[in-house]
Amino acid sequence: MIPHILDVTNLVYHYGTLTVLDDLSFHLASGHMGLLVGQNGAGKTTLLRCLAGWTQVSKGHIVINGIACREQERAYRKQVIFVPDTPNFYDELTAWEHLQFVAQLHRLTAWQTRGTNLLQHFQLLTHKDTLPFTFSRGMRYKLALCLALLVQPPLLLLDEPFGPLDALAQQTLWQTLKQHTRQGGTVLFSSHMIPATESPDVVLHLRQGQIKTIEPRATTDLAQLLNDVV
Repeated sequence: MIPHILDVTNLVYHYGTLTVLDDLSFHLASGHMGLLVGQNGAGKTTLLRCLAGWTQVSKGHIVINGIACREQERAYRKQVIFVPDTPNFYDELTAWEHLQFVAQLHRLTAWQTRGTNLLQHFQLLTHKDTLPFTFSRGMRYKLALCLALLVQPPLLLLDEPFGPLDALAQQTLWQTLKQHTRQGGTVLFSSHMIPATESPDVVLHLRQGQIKTIEPRATTDLAQLLNDVV
């Protein structure tokens, strides 16, 4: 039996008087790629922010690798990285300097070769000395992915990662995420689209504050599900 990396139990999140996440429970197996789907406003981004520790939940428990978010917040944050749909960067730092900053923050050693390879993989190496505020939206998201993958977190959370990318870059990203899972990482991402021939290990359908876990039998089943939640 594959161990769980993520366990969510009785999660509740209120936004004012509105209940966005309502007694929600699910788990995600280690080394798996999970797709989070739901209509606009279903709470996908809110859930990802809660899982990342960016947003405090109203009730419930989130555990990654046996580490509880509320009780061991500092250790918990070392287990997870969240890339939002619109990443922010420092205006005064180049792309390479962002990699250097993240490496120092996470106390990474001998990171330069991996950093170079990631920039090259996402076709950003020629822009390594450029300030990210001049980048297109797709380039900015690619840089954020480079920063996250440089750290190689046990759990990687992505909000709409395929939206800013063209078809070729989408396929490149998919293969990169699969490689991350083969190396022991786990990925959970929200999206209304994925490469047409690909399928995640599990789909988490968020609806009315609840989650239904689905194991897609075929890409045709997944395509229908994605069409239904748009």
